[in-house]
Amino acid sequence: MQITTETIKNIGRIFEKGLQDEYLSRAIGKIMEHEQEKTSQNIQSFKRDLEQFEGRYNMQSDDFFSRFKKGELGDKEDYFEWSALFQMYKRAIERLEMLEGVA
Repeated sequence: MQITTETIKNIGRIFEKGLQDEYLSRAIGKIMEHEQEKTSQNIQSFKRDLEQFEGRYNMQSDDFFSRFKKGELGDKEDYFEWSALFQMYKRAIERLEMLEGVA
C-alpha cells in the first residue's frame, strides 16, 4: 500500500472522529518517535559538518548563506556544498518542529 496525502488525511479524519483504536494510536506514536529521533540525529550530523565550514571560513552559516545567495562570495565548490548542507539542516529543523508539533 502506497502512503499518499489522501491516506494521511483519512487517518486524520479517523482521529478527529475518535474512531482510532489502541493499535493505530500506538503505531503512529512509535513512528513519530522514530522519525523525531532520526531527524534529531540528522540535525546533529549537519551541525558538525556546518561547524567545519564555519571554522574553515570564520563565518556563521546564517551569514554565509545570506551572502552566498546575494552572490557576494563567488562560486567556490565548498560554497555550493556548504549552501546545500545548510539548506538540508534548515529543512531538518523545520521537519523536527512539525514532528514535535511546534510548527
